[in-house]
Amino acid sequence: MSRQRRIVTMYKLIAIDMDDTLLGTDLKISGINYDAIQKARKVGAQVVICSGRSTDSLWPYIKELDLVRPGEYTISYNGAVIVENGNRKKVFYRGISKEFIEYILRITKDWDVDVQLYEEDDLIIEKITDRVQEYIAMTGMKPRQVKDLRTAVKEDTIKILINGEHEVLEEIATKIKPWTERKAHMFFSKPNYLELVNVEANKGLAVLHLAKELGIKQEEIMTIGDSFNDLYMIEAAGMGVAVANAHKDIQKVADYVTQNTHENHAVAEAIQKFILDNKNKRKEERKL
Repeated sequence: MSRQRRIVTMYKLIAIDMDDTLLGTDLKISGINYDAIQKARKVGAQVVICSGRSTDSLWPYIKELDLVRPGEYTISYNGAVIVENGNRKKVFYRGISKEFIEYILRITKDWDVDVQLYEEDDLIIEKITDRVQEYIAMTGMKPRQVKDLRTAVKEDTIKILINGEHEVLEEIATKIKPWTERKAHMFFSKPNYLELVNVEANKGLAVLHLAKELGIKQEEIMTIGDSFNDLYMIEAAGMGVAVANAHKDIQKVADYVTQNTHENHAVAEAIQKFILDNKNKRKEERKL
């Protein structure tokens, strides 16, 4: 751990990443993770799913977890969108300009990659390759295929995802980094996914924005994640948790690294340790 752990009496907001954190490789929420989340809610913690996925792709999980009451929220598109779950209304949105989209499309046209754009809850692509098909299967999104991405999006897009081999994406990232500075946040959400969002939008900024709106202090936030798009919220939280399967660089900045991986209920471990055990400890102290 690279920073001093800050344990508070009660973490009031828990922001949880989905893929490779809450979900196993079967893309399901384990019964143990489900039960831990419900127990955390019962003792007063607000649970927020915070993912790079679209809101629509997250919605079946939101309903499964029963996070649909008024005053409950979801952070999607890596922090570019926050919706109030009770009515699916956007309460926060930061998009990427058409100028930026056109720049990325010019840069990537000579590389063997697939550029994916997002408008509302539409996935917009030019062709369905094996890579895109794999992404569709994972997220459940229905693509809108167009002839030319440059003319498909009229104003802005929620995020840009460049889908390709990791080594190729690293070269692209190096090439565009000088141009993206102060214009966008760029990160790998998975080795084969290089993503860009508005400079005013990432998971950390979104979590802090939501917490402020809810009257929750920064030190009362716990976040759980595994990858580079989770770095922002792990650094921003009072208790930033990395799951055991997280990238080593993410583990280095976390306050706590779970013993278990996403396949073995890492989220439940973190909730038990920092939410439920703390609650039980306070009960015991009141008895003394």
